[in-house]
Amino acid sequence: MPKVLVLGARFGGLTAAYTLKRLVGKAADIKVINNSRFTYFRPALPHVAVNYMDVEQLKIDLAQALPEKGIQFQEGTVTKIDARNNKVIYKKPDGSEVEEEYDYVIVAIGAHLATELVKGWDQYGYSVCEPEFAIKLRERLLNFQGGNIAIGSGPFYQGHNPPPNVPKNYVPNADAACEGPVFEMSLMLSGYLKKKGVWNKTKITVFSPGEYLSDLSPASRKAVAEIYKSMGIELVHNFRIKEIREHEIVSEDGKTIPSDLTILIPPYTGNPALKNSTPDLVDDGGFIPTDLNMVSIKYDNVYAVGDANSITVPKLGYLAVQTGRIAAQHLANRLGFNVKIDKYYPTIVCVADNPYENFAIAVRDDTWYGGQISEAIPSTANHLKKELFTKYFMWTKGDMALEKFLASW
Repeated sequence: MPKVLVLGARFGGLTAAYTLKRLVGKAADIKVINNSRFTYFRPALPHVAVNYMDVEQLKIDLAQALPEKGIQFQEGTVTKIDARNNKVIYKKPDGSEVEEEYDYVIVAIGAHLATELVKGWDQYGYSVCEPEFAIKLRERLLNFQGGNIAIGSGPFYQGHNPPPNVPKNYVPNADAACEGPVFEMSLMLSGYLKKKGVWNKTKITVFSPGEYLSDLSPASRKAVAEIYKSMGIELVHNFRIKEIREHEIVSEDGKTIPSDLTILIPPYTGNPALKNSTPDLVDDGGFIPTDLNMVSIKYDNVYAVGDANSITVPKLGYLAVQTGRIAAQHLANRLGFNVKIDKYYPTIVCVADNPYENFAIAVRDDTWYGGQISEAIPSTANHLKKELFTKYFMWTKGDMALEKFLASW
């Protein structure tokens, strides 16, 4: 029986594991290796930061959820993939190192949040990218009584060589890995700080390492700029953050923005485990180049999905799910099952929620890739849809079999 290792258990990894199991049943031995026993519904971590949800509401126990579906689970931190010898090296929680062989591997261990590249992060930095970050920010916001808040993204250290085997327009050059959380937090803070009674004592500045929300159409970017202007939010482009200080942030070229509270999507780099892997598995940024079926351009039994794949730009949950599903469908065919393989087509799909003011802006846009779709729709219904989607993810324990239908909804 072929052995399939799935490395990582966020959107891409869970989608790949659940979909493959559903397609091939007992015809493959499927095992998920993740660096924690728990995974979280990360799009709702900003809700934790503004004290709208508790992190426990977003937690899934993989040691329970995966075996219930006939999928093995192993807690362990991947340190290297030896693609030439079909081995994954990982460390168990007790510190022991394991080498495990595979017939196929689906790499979904994501990128690296390079907080070490920002001076002052440990002392003054806040974020919403991890559960512990969101909890730390929640405590800071509970005590916030007004002042300057800066929200933005660190640079994205994107790889380029060798390029993936996909159309060039599918992989644009990006200054930031994903600015959706920045947009959402800027909206959420408006509702939260008004409820708290300190909105009129607060000045918010949104900054970007390039042009803010460059993955959206010019019309959508103009609309966002007008929204910010009406809210009194200042927008600063081309600010590549270098340092966080107690009352300001500093860019690489020495510019400053006043900030008593800095909320940052940290710089994105390739995962250290991938940089430590077989050299020709990854590009010069530490991401795995693939074809449109998510198969490595160098090793045909290696798949990459989600943020670990060089073709997913920006690093977006919707693209992670799409790539995870396609990888599973393609592998199922190789295992002898006649399964339709979805066609990969990148599209920006996200919902920026503002729960305290009871609306959300649903975004669907493919203009960055040469398409014609450009939608940004604010409504109360979209807020309710995001809440329902969160409940759906938790109810299915991350097995989003209906995701491709719900995405358009």
